[in-house]
Amino acid sequence: MASKSRVKNSILNLVTGFGGHILTLVLDFVVRTVFIYTLGKQYLGINGLFSDILSMLSLANLGIGTAIVYRLYEPLAKKDLHRVRVLVKFYRQAYTAIGFIIFGLGLLTIPFLPVLIKDYSTLAERGINATQLFILFLLNSATSYWFLAYRTSVINANQERYLIQVFNAVTHILTCIAKILILAFVKDFMIYTAVGIGIGIAVSLARGIFAKRRHPEFFKTEEARLGKQEISDMLKDCGALFVYKTNRVVIKASDTMVLSAFIGLETVGMYSNYLLFYKTCITLFGQILDSFRASLGNLYATSTVEKRYRFFKIVNYLMAIVFGTAAVGIAVCSNELITMWIGNSFVIPQPMPILIGIELFFAGILDSLGQVRHVSGVFRQMWFRPVLSAIVNIIVSVILAQYWGVCGVTVGTIAAFVLTNYIIDPHLIYKYTFEDYKPVSDYYKKSLSYLAILSITCVVDMFICSHFLTNHGWLSVAVHILITGVSVPAVFMVLYWKTDECKYLIELVKRILLKAKKKLMHDSSRNNH
Repeated sequence: MASKSRVKNSILNLVTGFGGHILTLVLDFVVRTVFIYTLGKQYLGINGLFSDILSMLSLANLGIGTAIVYRLYEPLAKKDLHRVRVLVKFYRQAYTAIGFIIFGLGLLTIPFLPVLIKDYSTLAERGINATQLFILFLLNSATSYWFLAYRTSVINANQERYLIQVFNAVTHILTCIAKILILAFVKDFMIYTAVGIGIGIAVSLARGIFAKRRHPEFFKTEEARLGKQEISDMLKDCGALFVYKTNRVVIKASDTMVLSAFIGLETVGMYSNYLLFYKTCITLFGQILDSFRASLGNLYATSTVEKRYRFFKIVNYLMAIVFGTAAVGIAVCSNELITMWIGNSFVIPQPMPILIGIELFFAGILDSLGQVRHVSGVFRQMWFRPVLSAIVNIIVSVILAQYWGVCGVTVGTIAAFVLTNYIIDPHLIYKYTFEDYKPVSDYYKKSLSYLAILSITCVVDMFICSHFLTNHGWLSVAVHILITGVSVPAVFMVLYWKTDECKYLIELVKRILLKAKKKLMHDSSRNNH
């Protein structure tokens, strides 16, 4: 196992993650555009609904991946290959079983499709077989567990996420090209979905083979097994993680299902465009957190509470800037962007964009707490919070959907974040991870100051963008996105210039630029000679 610095691995993971996801964003944007123009709102809605139903079924994962990866950090750091192989063996067996569980649960869901889809009879009249479509989606989900997916997680835990990200970028280009060709020339959703499954299986197999060739020592046959006590402890962690995963998945997937059941697939299709912006930001900027995760796990396995807390503050500050910028951008520019992209008929008026922006900000800052929880093993201590969060979300969403439609469903999600996650998580993280090194009130004061700054910046940006360079098509969209993209980081840098978090990030950027400059000068000098 190569011995590289945590900073270097984090930077490599971050750069490749951002690059790969920007490429993915552009390609998915093109595919979605072709999809909308060739198949329309209802297919867009059913695509989103079935994807979310299967994300609910993937709760069969029970958090086994996170629980095992958490246990991999220490043996990977200590280069204990025997221990790594024992965990990998269990991981493989668990994922195979999970795939079959998901497939079985999916088959049991089929009789309930008419309840979940308000437009079910309308789809049948149009010749759309919802059951066949759902089975195709189900196969796509189950096979992702059967075909070597566990190997990718081991490479990620070894701080080499960047290798998988480069591989994913290449295969995603080929996948998107195939999807566009099918949509353009065949225009059949069944064929589109079936081909997507075939491509997904091929990519999973190729990714698994690549991972084994990169580190064959991790995947050699190992006779030893995990002890009964360790399996018992792991299952307890999985139970707690299951509750956490239930919370996150239920919160987003239930929104789509509530809309489908009470309002209709066309609204789901319109909502899915805003959800695309939301998920894109979560995935793209989540790369920052993911790029730090393995290094953070290594840090937590080897460092003091003081160092852990310092790193935690830096990540929180960075997440406030990144997700705050994205939140303001969505609140100010999303309707203008959708109008130019696919037309005014797909726009949901304000305050929907503002609500999606608020939801995104809370999701982002709470994810930084989640990263700490994952790498430090604080699973069982907070099992009750996700249950409360899911209950609040469903109750508020169902009630408000009757009176405020899609906006009411979004308010339900925000209420779940604020009334449960935001109140409970910091207390338990500070107690069990930082051992009360600092009072939790410090976290609340800082995060509330972040929220206040973002609110003021958003109001100012909305005023500027509604009066400056309007009605100039894509030029207006680009300029307004630039305004929101620059204003939030600038305000945060000015107001927090003297803090340790800001100084560290500035110093880190300087180091990266200096290394890049030295490398360019070295390459230039070598070429001249």
